[in-house]
Amino acid sequence: MVRGLSGLRVMITGAAGGIGSAIVDRLHDEGAIVMGVDVVSPADTRLAYAGACDVTDEASVTAAFDAAVARTGGIDALVPAAGIQISKDTHDLTAEEFRTVIEVSALGTFLTTKYVIPAMLAAHSGRIVTFGSTAAVGSAPRLAAYAAAKGAVLQYSRSIAVEYAARGIRVNCICPGGTMTPMMKQIEAQRVGVDHFKERHPIGRYAEPAEIAGTVAFLLSDDASFMVGAAVMVDGGYSIG
Repeated sequence: MVRGLSGLRVMITGAAGGIGSAIVDRLHDEGAIVMGVDVVSPADTRLAYAGACDVTDEASVTAAFDAAVARTGGIDALVPAAGIQISKDTHDLTAEEFRTVIEVSALGTFLTTKYVIPAMLAAHSGRIVTFGSTAAVGSAPRLAAYAAAKGAVLQYSRSIAVEYAARGIRVNCICPGGTMTPMMKQIEAQRVGVDHFKERHPIGRYAEPAEIAGTVAFLLSDDASFMVGAAVMVDGGYSIG
């Protein structure tokens, strides 16, 4: 358990995904008031608010977040975890595919943080944990759009962290390595031959979603009160291997 999460009103985007749902689990266990949105409304009945939201559309973000605030009274912390990945040779990417990957991660992070920051400024208190990736800081062949999107999220997070730190808002960016989500399990089950991506993790395995969620909980907590603008690598040594 970490300090300062009990009663904290936390909004999570991508809440129905493998990592998103693990974050819901952990924050619920910590006593937080958890709200969640995804493209399709999350079915988790523990959520104080659950709704459908297109994070690339400002009107959709505003409508979903307004409904969440009406239900809970406010948003004290934000985890914009929504993101998508397309693995493809760069010269085969379409402009629409590239645009979509960028918009879900980077524009989605901007629109959701833009919504919550004014109220956080008024309260002189706020906590934001964005989602980067090892691809934000290292090479990522066949992941050009994803790497560009996550690099943008990291730099955006650092920018707003400096902009708002003295006004009570703490912003940090978590950068996970390979994580054993349901999608990754499906890929593993179909794999033939050596998993070279897993081999690049010196720890010798992928993360479990709960391990990523635990780091998110820490970054949101009072225990991380002096952390501002950090790129927190949770990658089993991938980025230094």
